[in-house]
Amino acid sequence: MPPDVIISDWNGTLIEYRNERPVLENTARDVFKASIPFHPFRMARVLKARRELEELYEGARRDDESNFIRELFRIYNEQIIEGVPVSVILRSIEKYARRPQTQAQLEHRVLRPIRECHKAGKTTGIFSAGYGHGIERILSVAGYSQDFDFIEADKLKENDGKGVGFGLNIYKQKPIFLPKLLKDRNIDPSKVAYLGDNEDEEGCFEIVGYPVVAFLATDELKQRFALKYKAFVPRDEKDLTDFLSCK
Repeated sequence: MPPDVIISDWNGTLIEYRNERPVLENTARDVFKASIPFHPFRMARVLKARRELEELYEGARRDDESNFIRELFRIYNEQIIEGVPVSVILRSIEKYARRPQTQAQLEHRVLRPIRECHKAGKTTGIFSAGYGHGIERILSVAGYSQDFDFIEADKLKENDGKGVGFGLNIYKQKPIFLPKLLKDRNIDPSKVAYLGDNEDEEGCFEIVGYPVVAFLATDELKQRFALKYKAFVPRDEKDLTDFLSCK
């Protein structure tokens, strides 16, 4: 019996980049430009953050991704985002969503089957540690926003019209938040297909009835998850569409 609900990760599943670093870097550039010439203190903070980020990138280890991501967000939030008018940040996100380079990274081999599932009456959603508004804007520009019933993702924290920082609440916490998401929406976990691409999805694969490994996942992870969770590893777009019974 095919799944009734399709829930997908964002980074590395529906878009090629594996974390929100490109979004953060684009926002930092726009904040710096918006600070010229009237906000020298803010400009200095951005330049200081750039030096800290260079050190972070040089010292990054592949086996320490979690700490890298948390430190990445800390630097951007404390040195760049905090105190910046939300309007500046939102304009930057809109520009980023419309960039051809951003749109070129969308994974249409997954987005098209999800669209067909939605047309067929299945519930579709996104569950991600990415920035929710940014996800919505990128999909809207591409014409996919109406193909998802919900987007559950992190938000931009703000206070009195000024940014406080991009949230990182869902990252490494998906198995904790997913059951609540399903319960709140009255969704039976056994009828859910969940699409993901990395180790952050492991706990989710244990919860749902139809674990699916995304095309962009590594071959090593595809093999491991297929063995450990009996996860479905689609060969191509048609294979995924058939598995989800979208048509």
